Amino acid sequence: MNFDKINSWAKINLSLNVIKRLPNSYHKIESLITFSQIFDQIKIKKTNENKNKIFFYGKFSRGIKNKNTISKLLSLLEQKKIIIDQKFEIRIKKNIPQGAGLGGGSMNAASVLKYFVKKKIINISNKKIKEIAFKVGSDVPLGLEKKNSIL
Repeated sequence: MNFDKINSWAKINLSLNVIKRLPNSYHKIESLITFSQIFDQIKIKKTNENKNKIFFYGKFSRGIKNKNTISKLLSLLEQKKIIIDQKFEIRIKKNIPQGAGLGGGSMNAASVLKYFVKKKIINISNKKIKEIAFKVGSDVPLGLEKKNSIL
């Protein structure tokens, strides 16, 4: 089976106002976000292996841990029995620098989640999709639609 290819676009905060720190260590913010022309390239296919395989390569792949947004997404989908008896091989060419505030990992997870919905690998409500996205990471829901947003 051939890989499907998807782009995972970097997000940019055009403005950011930190209102306060929350008890969960996150921050309540106001922000205007948009998406840039920088993107990670994701290749994905179903596999007959007994576990998911995730590979990172490219200029900004160094230091990405085994526990990342993609592994967290796949784990959640399996735990909630949304994906049953399906495994995937995912290869991500990292063009978005880690830790640069561009949402690389979060947008990767959002892109894979959108792919699963588009290909009808998962069939759940939009509300449930957003819940899962938020559990993976607070920025992940932003990547479900590539549009300018005010938070």
